[in-house]
Amino acid sequence: MNSPFLNRRKAAPFLFFLKHYLFWVLVFFVQRLVFVLYYCDSFSKAGSTRLVQSFAYGLRLDLSMAGYFAVIPLLLFIVQQFTKAAFFRKTVRIYTWVLLMVTVLISGGDLGIYENWGVKLNYRAVSMLAHPAEAMETSKSAPLSLLFMIMLAEIIIAGFLYRLVLSRMNMPTGKSTGNERISYAAQLITIAGLIFLSIRGGWQQIPINESTAYFSSFPVANHAAVNTAWHLSSSFLKNRFSGQKNMYTYLPEREATERVNDLYGTGGGDSTLLVLTQQRPNIVFIQLESFTADVIAELGGDTGVAPNISKLVKEGILFTDIYASGVRTDQGIIAMLSGFPAQPQTNLVNQPEKIEHLPFLSLALKNENYHNAFYYGGELGFGRFNTIAYRAGFDRIVGLKDFSDAGLFNKWGADDKSLFDKYIKEMQHPAEPFFSYIITSSSHEPFTVPMPTVFEGSSRNEQFKNACYFTDRSLGAFFEAAKQTGWYKNTLFVLAADHGHHLPRDRRFNEPARYHIPLLLFGEVLKADYRGKKIGGTGSQTDIAPTLLKQLQVKDTAFKWGNDLLNPGRKAFAFYTFDDGFGWLSAKDTLIFDNRAKRLMYPSEGVAGLQSDSILTTGKAYLQLLYDAFLKY
Repeated sequence: MNSPFLNRRKAAPFLFFLKHYLFWVLVFFVQRLVFVLYYCDSFSKAGSTRLVQSFAYGLRLDLSMAGYFAVIPLLLFIVQQFTKAAFFRKTVRIYTWVLLMVTVLISGGDLGIYENWGVKLNYRAVSMLAHPAEAMETSKSAPLSLLFMIMLAEIIIAGFLYRLVLSRMNMPTGKSTGNERISYAAQLITIAGLIFLSIRGGWQQIPINESTAYFSSFPVANHAAVNTAWHLSSSFLKNRFSGQKNMYTYLPEREATERVNDLYGTGGGDSTLLVLTQQRPNIVFIQLESFTADVIAELGGDTGVAPNISKLVKEGILFTDIYASGVRTDQGIIAMLSGFPAQPQTNLVNQPEKIEHLPFLSLALKNENYHNAFYYGGELGFGRFNTIAYRAGFDRIVGLKDFSDAGLFNKWGADDKSLFDKYIKEMQHPAEPFFSYIITSSSHEPFTVPMPTVFEGSSRNEQFKNACYFTDRSLGAFFEAAKQTGWYKNTLFVLAADHGHHLPRDRRFNEPARYHIPLLLFGEVLKADYRGKKIGGTGSQTDIAPTLLKQLQVKDTAFKWGNDLLNPGRKAFAFYTFDDGFGWLSAKDTLIFDNRAKRLMYPSEGVAGLQSDSILTTGKAYLQLLYDAFLKY
């Protein structure tokens, strides 16, 4: 009967930390339940069994996060034993409520971004807070009132749990007796060991990581299991050290290099199709915001969303199997202007010093006496467009500040009609040859555009299609106006999307169709034999710059991550990245690999064979060398 664990006063430290763990596990249970209920439609496909499993598989990460939260109370209790001031209970109460508010905000932010991004709240999403205006506009696509009510409900429930579990704990002060202090010391050593084990996830050789929570081929079930606070903390730490160590070292460097170099061979000889009537045409490159292939009828998308692009297809060259490198605009612009693929977990544009080392299509053209101009209707600080534009050698850089008299604005700045009108107005008598890079924005969330509704309905799908229709209509007016200029007949127009979108067909965050985008060449400088042609063969945004330079017969070996799309002898493939994984596409193969779970998401492990193993090894080699290049920039 002298055991300290049978005496409530003597066992107070152990009981407190036991209940502290219980409190946080219950809080995380509530937040996971909210996630499951909020995305119940996704779980209807995954099934009720996986729903229950997500709670079970998530428990270890919950305990790990609770362990991190318990470190400060442990240190405070140790200090309490050496002073008579009774500060422990009050300090821990404040500490707990601060953490609670933070975790509730994290939970709400996770709900808000998951639908659009298909990933848990991460470093990349939080880094957008450096641009509060753009972050606010992105958030407007989410039901903020509902999210606020959910977070309020979580706080109320957590408050009830706090009163039920922790508030009545009577922790002793420094006035404890000698025997009690011996008991406390023994318990604190035990508690410290248990906290360490819970943080580490057990005695196993490798500390716990998120793959522990991955158990299903349904991403939403895995994401529900992953503790959001743990994931965000891990994401911050990984990005903090992302510039120091390659997180994706799979193969010996020589083997990885041989595999990747083989991807850019042409089998000997140069059989490029030269499709232009002149060697130095003007080039107008139009980067289309979120223009997924799902809104382009000729690519199997919904009909009637982009009728003007359909008209251009009849007179241009449409590449039918092109894929975005990543999921964000700043990834797309780097892939298309620099030919450098997107990286998982981190983003090259967040480290401006690396931008200085990139090649740029505009710089290569400037060396050929092209006059460069950059047009964007929004704030140039978003996505570090200003940093990119200046480094890329653009002579004229237009942003939101230049549209004070535009008249019509969307939530991101000047709407696409105003953007194109300004371009035409300023380009009446330009010096030739010129290269212009135009970035649209009206088809970005929250999809508010200055035109009558075309696609009736209140769902996000209809709103998205209306916004795309407005951009397409603005494009139609732009080309009609461009035809009246003296430079039109000498100009090659390039239209490509910065990335795909989960709308309007509710694409999953990692499926290839979400990355499928249009790439169209158009203009009177195209040879007659190639007008109206559709060219297949899997390709990527990173192939665009090398392809254009090849057509201009400009030799530039700096674009090492791209193939010539008009060379029939090229290796046709596409590589794209998501939160912490990649997809690999070719004419015969499709592969999706989740690096966090360390396994194939497609094809499933039961279906994957020797061919999949070889492709996976090549994909890993590609990611390894890509990240090596990222680190060296």
